[in-house]
Amino acid sequence: MAEVLVGAVLKKLANFTVDKVVEKALSLYGIRAEVEELSRNLNYIKAFIEDADRKHIVEKRQMQLVKDLIDIAYDIEDAIDIFHSECPEKLKLPGILGRLGRLPKEISKIPFLYQFQQEVKQIQSRISQIKEYKETWGITTLGEDRIPQSNPQLIPTVDDSEIVGFETHRDNVVKCLLDEAYKSLAVVSIVGSGGLGKTTLARKVYNSGDVSENFGKPIWITISQAYDLLKILQGIAKDLGILSGNTEDKKELAIKIREFLEQKRYLIVFDDVWAKDFWENIKNAMPDKNNGSRVLITTRFEEVAKKADTKYNPYLLSTLDNEQSLKLFLRKAVPKMHQCPNGPTDNLKSLAQEFVAKCRGLPLALIVLGSLLSTKPYDFHGWKGLLDTMSWQVDGSECIDVMATSYEYLPLAKKLCFLYFAAYPEDKEIKIEDLLRIWVAERLIPQEDTRTLEETAMCFLEDLVQRSMVQVSGKDFDGSIQFCRVHDVLRDLAIQKAKEINFLIVCSKPNDWMSCNKARRVAINYSSNVNELMGDYANPNLRSLLLFGDRSNLDCSKYKLLRVLGCLGWSSQRVVLRNFKGLPHLRYLKLNSEIEGQEREFGEWIRSMKYLETLDLGYSRHGDLSKWIWQVKTLRHAILNNYNTQAPPTSADLTNLQTLLYVNYGESRPASGPPNITQVRNLRIEVRNFSMEELITLLHNLKHLVNLDIRGISGIDLGKIVWKNFPFYENLKCLVIMGYHNEGVLTTDIDGNKTLVLRDDTLPPHLIYLQLWGFKFVSDPLSVLQKLQNLKTLYIWPEQEYVLMSWRFRCSVGGFKQLEDLMIYNLMVDEWEIERGAMPMLKRLVVQGCDPLRVPLELVHLPSLKDLTWYTDIETNKDMIRSIRKQRPDVFFDYSYGDD
Repeated sequence: MAEVLVGAVLKKLANFTVDKVVEKALSLYGIRAEVEELSRNLNYIKAFIEDADRKHIVEKRQMQLVKDLIDIAYDIEDAIDIFHSECPEKLKLPGILGRLGRLPKEISKIPFLYQFQQEVKQIQSRISQIKEYKETWGITTLGEDRIPQSNPQLIPTVDDSEIVGFETHRDNVVKCLLDEAYKSLAVVSIVGSGGLGKTTLARKVYNSGDVSENFGKPIWITISQAYDLLKILQGIAKDLGILSGNTEDKKELAIKIREFLEQKRYLIVFDDVWAKDFWENIKNAMPDKNNGSRVLITTRFEEVAKKADTKYNPYLLSTLDNEQSLKLFLRKAVPKMHQCPNGPTDNLKSLAQEFVAKCRGLPLALIVLGSLLSTKPYDFHGWKGLLDTMSWQVDGSECIDVMATSYEYLPLAKKLCFLYFAAYPEDKEIKIEDLLRIWVAERLIPQEDTRTLEETAMCFLEDLVQRSMVQVSGKDFDGSIQFCRVHDVLRDLAIQKAKEINFLIVCSKPNDWMSCNKARRVAINYSSNVNELMGDYANPNLRSLLLFGDRSNLDCSKYKLLRVLGCLGWSSQRVVLRNFKGLPHLRYLKLNSEIEGQEREFGEWIRSMKYLETLDLGYSRHGDLSKWIWQVKTLRHAILNNYNTQAPPTSADLTNLQTLLYVNYGESRPASGPPNITQVRNLRIEVRNFSMEELITLLHNLKHLVNLDIRGISGIDLGKIVWKNFPFYENLKCLVIMGYHNEGVLTTDIDGNKTLVLRDDTLPPHLIYLQLWGFKFVSDPLSVLQKLQNLKTLYIWPEQEYVLMSWRFRCSVGGFKQLEDLMIYNLMVDEWEIERGAMPMLKRLVVQGCDPLRVPLELVHLPSLKDLTWYTDIETNKDMIRSIRKQRPDVFFDYSYGDD
């Protein structure tokens, strides 16, 4: 339940009473004893909620009791924070301790103390009432533990796209898409209830080699329950590469899309369609040139499918049969089945069949329930204990019931982390770094000795993924999770559970605000004027406000207790801030706002925040904020929109800072040395006229650095930097070095030319991601960089000066063992030699501006290649790529400047 939140309130209450000034004020007016009693009661509340969670209560009386206790904990926290907000600053000045005795003896004459006393008394009265209710209504025990909690061990997850039994479904859908007998545009629909795997099946079709060979690169658009036609058209145009500016005319966009698609045989997937009129609204953008183009729709409703097209009957997705269900369940429950050659024992097989029966062939239910079992002991008693707790009836809600069971068996802290997924709009791809920082700001993550809070938060997320409650939708260069999403059935569960304990309310339409007047957290999933809504339904206790709509106005002075304010919508989202004051408890701030011209007012506001941990200015326009933001000692993540802000001065105390992005080490940098930012892990800076000594001094202080991005350097020889002397040498994964064209970057002057010499020991050996931009090479860079055996992504974009080089590219056997993405721009050579066994993991190759480089025929032999883009004006190169394409139909090709 909310044990973690109650623990945070207890900690806050303890800090509250040890403050010398506050303690004397409380003692002087007889409030201290009441606060101590409140603390004792809060400890009992915490213990009760822990027991309730551990014993998995199901009785409604008990659940209501827990909800009442959680509300009390919330109100205690509110009272403490309001006290700090209302407390006059003069009470906290040095020397006030000796003058406290001369304050009025009647507490009613000191408003903020009197108000606090009355709130404490009211809370104590509510606690006494709950004790009476507990006895009156017979809530005397929470019962016995149903199953012991175990510490889950993370197990590599099985790819859910390989759901058993879907191969036949995939082949049937692909057959309709490739039907040569029907050349007109047709819609193929996959229909099924939530949890049946419609999206999974569509993904298998989407990634099919036959589809890519016949349609080129298909387009995927997620629709969801409340769709915005303009955003859908913008998404299609963006994927097609024809979106210019922020076009907001739907008719104009539809015409552009139609004209572009008229020249193509296309496939567009519309996933999760709910509205019956969807096809009627979108079809004007879908031309029919009798070339076999197709549209694929997934929907829960057969009527939606029939409204779209009648050529092909809707493909009704059925549940898995018993054999398929058991196979999928065991794949998730016992992912290391290969270590059990004889399979499960007879007893476990019997239990497995009972679990499978409860899922009634629903793939999502089987996956989530199997993943839950994978965290339990692999024995009869471990499985039987869980089975005995599953008392739900077969009433058509099997999938949501399985989800609820999996949720109940989450460890305490992870329940609340999961509930945060309710805030995000349906099918939205969630940026992990935002999510984890919000979890930290909300104090949902416990502090561990050997990890940062963010590292522990990532472990929590990985556990939710391993339990199949969260889906990974994108990975970063090092294989870590970068984006995720939750299935709509699981999102519905999160919304339901969050509402039950008043954790979070989701507003999907204006009328939803009527239920938000007491909510601690509110997520607005539509465009709105927040000030107008909050004016009608004022909520003084609001702690978190998450905005996903396009535009909002926000009066900062209205929300005294707010600690999370996040604008998490589109890049075009804008929030107009008014009244830069208030929000003294803010810990997380992400904005896309109009700040330009208001730097002083905005900066003074930021400087007043004593608890701010994340400042993310997203796409905000602003000038130099360095006079103010580097005075916030609690900052953990500072993400600015541009390089206008100067880097922290030497005097800045930023020992908590882990992320520092988009700052300028320019002419005004301090002469006394680098700032105290020793905990920084992610650094992106722009430097001008930097000396070798200054650069080395800065880097020598960054022992935890993982990602380094330096831009604008000139006059420094990269070859003279001894990377192994830096404390982050073993940790560095990502390196971006970027200069400006015609200024040179990290160069050695040879005969007046700005060039870069690469040697075997030039760069850290453990890099996974490398970008080298804006300088010249005097020899083949690939022959040196191929020795970086951990490298997965490589960008090379030299100074834009088209001079033919005398050397050639060479990739040897065993070179680039892990490389998956290679992008080369503006390197003028004429030959590339690729030996068999080089680049065995390469998936994507992009070559642009490299004419007269000849396309190497050896590309045919790259076993992992999936995507080849080679922009060229040379017809012989185009002919060579056409030849390769015939031999590798599994690869997506783009090889021209617009003409095929």
